[in-house]
Amino acid sequence: MMKLNLRDLHIDILKHSRTYDVFDYSHNGIQFSVMFDVDCIPFKLILVKKRSTQYLILDVMAGYQINTYLGEKLQVLKDMLELKNGKTKFSTNQFFEEFNKKIPHVIQNKKISKSTISRVYHCEESEKIYIRELRNWDKYPELGKHATKENREKTRLLYPEIYEKIKDKNISVFYTDKEK
Repeated sequence: MMKLNLRDLHIDILKHSRTYDVFDYSHNGIQFSVMFDVDCIPFKLILVKKRSTQYLILDVMAGYQINTYLGEKLQVLKDMLELKNGKTKFSTNQFFEEFNKKIPHVIQNKKISKSTISRVYHCEESEKIYIRELRNWDKYPELGKHATKENREKTRLLYPEIYEKIKDKNISVFYTDKEK
């Protein structure tokens, strides 16, 4: 286990009424977007290799601890870092020690594409990432419908500002795969 320097960032995320932040990280010329999600238990640290479909999700336990023994995820990290088996000596502890030094203390407001977030989190109808309409179910009580947990989670991830405005209301966001 290794303690990561995430406490200050966590406090700043909460101070700004956010549920996650995204920051950039580079390792040996490989570029990553890193998402620190504090709206789940355990927290999630997601490394997404830029210009790629590769990603790695790590659980962040109490005290900002991560397990540096990655098991099957080790090969995913090595692939992301473009390391060939047997040709390069690689230590996950060293990787995370270097990563730990570059964790920001305040939110960075970097962006990660909605399609990437939807894919990484396995959102319902993951190809539908654009808002088609918002529906307040309280205006249609005869239908007996309500905003689902899955719809709220997708909105939290893709449109955090809208989520903050509607999270306590019975409003669903309808999504489409059409940008316009």
